[in-house]
Amino acid sequence: MATREIDITGKVCPYCLFIVKRKVSEIASGDTLVVKLDHPPATETILFDMKRSGHKATLEKLEPGLWKITIVKK
Repeated sequence: MATREIDITGKVCPYCLFIVKRKVSEIASGDTLVVKLDHPPATETILFDMKRSGHKATLEKLEPGLWKITIVKK
């Protein structure tokens, strides 16, 4: 199982979700994508969409205004 990381700090919705969906489509089932972001609405949008699509997704606050979402593709 591979792990890929992307940094989308500085990006805003809806681009955050578009970028993450494209990257998830590029990885294999069981692989992990770690997303670093700083746009608060994107945390909710990405988590909701990934879980709705059947992937496992967790959110971790790294510091004020900075989060990490870990996605495991179904």
